[in-house]
Amino acid sequence: MATDHPTELGPLGPRLSTGRVLGLLALATPVAAAGWITGTGFVRAFVEDACGPERSCGGLDVAVHLAGGLLCWLAALVGTATTAHGDGPLDGDSATSDRGVLLGCVALGLVGASFADNTFHPWLLAPVAPLALATIGLDRFGARRWRTTRTEQLRAAEQERRLAESGVTAAGTVVGVAGDGSTHDGDPVLRLTVEFTTPAGTVHTTTVTGAFPAPGGPRRGSPAEVRYDPDDPSVARATVTDPGPDDAVPTTTPGAAPPEIVDGLERLAALHRQGALDEVEFALAKAQLLGRAPEDRRPALP
Repeated sequence: MATDHPTELGPLGPRLSTGRVLGLLALATPVAAAGWITGTGFVRAFVEDACGPERSCGGLDVAVHLAGGLLCWLAALVGTATTAHGDGPLDGDSATSDRGVLLGCVALGLVGASFADNTFHPWLLAPVAPLALATIGLDRFGARRWRTTRTEQLRAAEQERRLAESGVTAAGTVVGVAGDGSTHDGDPVLRLTVEFTTPAGTVHTTTVTGAFPAPGGPRRGSPAEVRYDPDDPSVARATVTDPGPDDAVPTTTPGAAPPEIVDGLERLAALHRQGALDEVEFALAKAQLLGRAPEDRRPALP
C-alpha cells in the first residue's frame, strides 16, 4: 500500500493514509458501475429477449453499453492505481502491486456485472473470492518490497550524512576489477574493489560500481580517494581517480612495456578485430593483462 508518510514503516510495511482509504472507497462504486454497464452490453448482445419479448436490442444500444462500460472501467482503474500508488513518482517503486490493483478492480467489476441488465447472475461471483485473496496477497508483497527499498534508501542517506559530517578522507588503491558484461553508453560497467588503510594501520576494502572508459579505464593499482566513517570504516565511499593520458594503454614503442606485455596486447587486438572478443571482453582482458604487468616484470627464479 502507499503512504503519505514514507518514513513511518510498520511491521508489515507502509499503510494508506486516511485520505487515500476514503479515495479508494469512493472509487469502488465507479468500478462496480463500469462492470454493470459492460455486463449489460454483453447480455443484450448475446441473450435473446434481453430487452423484452416483443423487441430485440438495437446494435447502437449494445455498442453504447460496451464502449461506455469499458471506458468507465479504464478511467476507474487509472484513478484507483493513481490513488493507491501513493506520493512517489509514477515511474518509481510503489508500495502497491499494480497487478493487485488490477485484480481488485476486476473483482469489483464482476460484482457489478453479476447484476447486469437488472438480472442476478450468481455464476459471475465465483471468481470474486479468489481474486480478492490474490489482491490481498499481492498488496502485502508490494508493501514488503516497498519497505525493503525504502529502508535501503534511508540507510544510504544516513551513511551519506555521516560521511559528509564526520567522514575522513584517505588514499586508496584499486585491488580488483570485475565486470558482468554490461555497458553504459558504450563503456563497460565495472565493479572495483578499493583498499585503504586507516591511521590506526587497519586495512579495509570498499567497492564502487560504474561505467568507465575503455581504453584508459581503472585497473589494479589505479589510485582512488576514499571517504570513510572513522567510527565504522565499513561505511565508506570510494572515488576512482580518472586516469590521465599517461595511464592509458602502452604503445609498442621500445622500452614502453616488456615484450611479453606488447605481445599479449597484440594478440588481444587481433582477437578483437576477428570478432572473437567483444568490446567489454577486450577491455576487461586488456585491463587484467596490464594489471599483471608488475608481476610479469619480476625476474624468474633460477
